Amino acid sequence: MGDVAIAKQAQDARVTEHSLTLKDVFHHYRSAIGWSFLFSLGVIMAGFDPQLVGTLIAIPRFQHDFGVELDDGSFVVQAKWQSAFNLGVPVGQVLGAFGVGWPLEKFGRRWTLAACCCVTLITVALQTSAQNRPQILIAELINGVVLGAYPVIAPTYISEVTPVVFRGIAAAFVNLSFVIGQLVASGVLAGCQNRDDRWAYDIPFATQLIFPIIILLLLPFCPESPWWLVRRGELQKAERSLKRLTSESVDTSMLLAHIQLTTSLEGAETDTATFIDCFKNTDLRRTVICIMVYAIQPLVANFLVIGYAVYFFELAGLEASDSFNLGVGLLGVGFVGTVLSWFLLNQFGRRTIYNQGCSILVVIVLLVGVLDVVPGYGTTNHNVVWAQCSMMVVYNFFYDLTIGPLCFVYLSEVSSAKLRDKTIAIATTINALINVACAVGIPYAINPDQGNLRGKLAFVFFGVSLPCLAWCFLALPETKGRTFEELDIMFQRRVPTRKFATYKFSEYMEEDEAIANREG
Repeated sequence: MGDVAIAKQAQDARVTEHSLTLKDVFHHYRSAIGWSFLFSLGVIMAGFDPQLVGTLIAIPRFQHDFGVELDDGSFVVQAKWQSAFNLGVPVGQVLGAFGVGWPLEKFGRRWTLAACCCVTLITVALQTSAQNRPQILIAELINGVVLGAYPVIAPTYISEVTPVVFRGIAAAFVNLSFVIGQLVASGVLAGCQNRDDRWAYDIPFATQLIFPIIILLLLPFCPESPWWLVRRGELQKAERSLKRLTSESVDTSMLLAHIQLTTSLEGAETDTATFIDCFKNTDLRRTVICIMVYAIQPLVANFLVIGYAVYFFELAGLEASDSFNLGVGLLGVGFVGTVLSWFLLNQFGRRTIYNQGCSILVVIVLLVGVLDVVPGYGTTNHNVVWAQCSMMVVYNFFYDLTIGPLCFVYLSEVSSAKLRDKTIAIATTINALINVACAVGIPYAINPDQGNLRGKLAFVFFGVSLPCLAWCFLALPETKGRTFEELDIMFQRRVPTRKFATYKFSEYMEEDEAIANREG
């Protein structure tokens, strides 16, 4: 097919994609939606394990088996081991997120996901057979590597198989997968907390086996990403993949032409796909946006609220049963918030939802800190304790309604197709490094035998979140309703942040395509 014919078909594909409704997507792209959800199952494990380890330290049997006895006869997991356990996954995630880009590009999305699932099965076996703290730590480090890979693989695949109108919802499902993992972990832990044997923590560990087994059983039937196949020059395989992802009424030759043209357009600016390219020319701006939307999550206290919720509630003076129940409720409202975000994504812009959500979270973080210094906290005024813990539940609702799912939408839409896996890997690595810092610092800050800051730690996150909020209003663009081709052109033209939502360039599209073909 000639360049002119490809450009014409790509233009037709762009017009058709903009005309699609959600009803059309569910009718013509059912397979793409289903396989996207399969890839998101891997992210459930990335939400399950950190929640599991962060909450295990509050289970009496785990404290007894892996902690030290205090003067009053109670047991507690020492701060250094709390940090070590919680460090295992983030440290592994740094390696996994940064290293998964090579196998993704070399072997494809399917084989990389399958390999990660096999590693998860091995690490779960190590966890359930653990007899001492070092063994748990080693298992967490190994598991952390693949847990860093899952959040890179899923958005990469989803963004490459779903149409524009559904891409936001599909990417937001990545966040819902995190929430599902956290919710399932908390529910299993709440059900096992009162057991007086090692099954109190072995059952939660073993529950992780469910997800990789499901993925491995279904993955052989899953089509590979057509974008990856096109970049490898395997056009026939790419078209077969497109046919398996869509209904018979969809003209896959148009979709293939659109992928070819967009790949050609990006190739005109970047000849080789390396991590260095993510920081060159207009890709630098795209990489910074992806890094920031992911880094802001832990910087606005997400790691404290979600990872340490149950332990924090206990430190605040709630009974163990109340703490676990409130922890499950916290994640339950997060689930509801993520589902509601799907409706917001189709009604409002990405920038509006993200910025407003971040503003609300900053205010809630401040209130958590203020409530901790109210006179009589935890002694004569127990209502303040409940109010503070309730604010953390409210926080999680707005987090999962806004910046939680929107992060993965931006990762999918802002990164260029040729550098998508590497850009998401860099953003995930930065997020993991911040989580490492949180995992080291938070136990020492809130533990009774160390800093004993309790909710006052929220003041630290409040101070950090203010410049993040300022960046959002200054630099976060609106990407709703844009195809990858349109976003490529807008970034190459260096369209100002404020003009992304209203930018008009349809009259120049044929010219842009002609330039891309001449330079490609």
